[in-house]
Amino acid sequence: MQGLSCAINLALLGIRDIVVLDAGYWQGGASGRNGCLIRPGFGGHDWTRLFELSWREWTTLSQKLGHNVMFTERGYTMIAETGQSADMLRNASQLHRQYGITSEILTSRQISKLLPAINQEYVTAALHQPRGGMAPHHSVMKGYLHACGEKGIEVRYRTAITGFDMHDHSVRGVYVNDHLIRCDTVVIAAGPQSPELARYAQAEIDGYMMRIEAMALEPMRPLIGPALALIDSLAYFHQTARGEVVGGTEVPETPQTNLRADVPAMAAMARVYTRLFPQLADIRILRQWAGLLHISSDLAPLLGQHPRVRDLWFSAGWSYGFAGAPGAGLLMAKAIAKGQVDEILRPFALDRFEKGNPIQEAGVVMIKN
Repeated sequence: MQGLSCAINLALLGIRDIVVLDAGYWQGGASGRNGCLIRPGFGGHDWTRLFELSWREWTTLSQKLGHNVMFTERGYTMIAETGQSADMLRNASQLHRQYGITSEILTSRQISKLLPAINQEYVTAALHQPRGGMAPHHSVMKGYLHACGEKGIEVRYRTAITGFDMHDHSVRGVYVNDHLIRCDTVVIAAGPQSPELARYAQAEIDGYMMRIEAMALEPMRPLIGPALALIDSLAYFHQTARGEVVGGTEVPETPQTNLRADVPAMAAMARVYTRLFPQLADIRILRQWAGLLHISSDLAPLLGQHPRVRDLWFSAGWSYGFAGAPGAGLLMAKAIAKGQVDEILRPFALDRFEKGNPIQEAGVVMIKN
């Protein structure tokens, strides 16, 4: 999705002869294996500025792509179960006001009205963003693919890059087996394969591979209105229009590169469900799946041109890539086409760790290595 977002925004800025190469199948990566949740506000300035922009792009994405991406503003509620996380949510609410983001700390009565089924015994604070929500990934990806076709962007699946044509620390083309595609600029947005492709160009990048898992419960009557993020339980979920409760939770595990779902993640998610929503205890698990990500050391994306290889750009290191794709694609395209790196983009530069500027963000639902 990162690659398609960047491609369509480049086309809208007048760039032509754009080719998107994907070694897998359509929606075979994280773009088709995510939680579909979208929110504008986080706990720190850098993430909030980027995702507030991306949220604004989400609100007009259907018009932009000429296809209904089915983004619904059903709300997004962040739940704290500890005092420390509650303090973070209160600070985040004040931060959101600076950027015009509507959010509020809910009273116990408001929580009961918004989430009547939740067990408030475990809730120390709840921050609600009424304009957050979700979008089904299959509809979003169809919209991007449709728009790319309309703009003459060539998208090739089952097409793996096998090398780069390099001249004087600059990329001049990509190899697909023995076939060379000459180009002026390359953007690597390959998820867990991003570090491997970077090495083809002698361009190391920060980060490591992580596997995440999610599951869906059998359809049931409406129980959960907004999308939910449980900061302390490292869980996130929502209820679809079909009644399925879909979500995941992060559990420590030995690094794995396969897509086989396993029991620890399932058990952890079941514990969260039954603790916060006891009514789910008798509901059966419908399906479970896994996905692979490339995660940066501070969990923030790596966005921009490589500091030592010219004409090689990255949109990598994503832990919230689905939600951030519309905004990141817009900023990356402007930087490439116009040579103007937006201030929102600068903190996510690839060399921030070398310069001692990692990004601190407490409002993410992820395990740090």
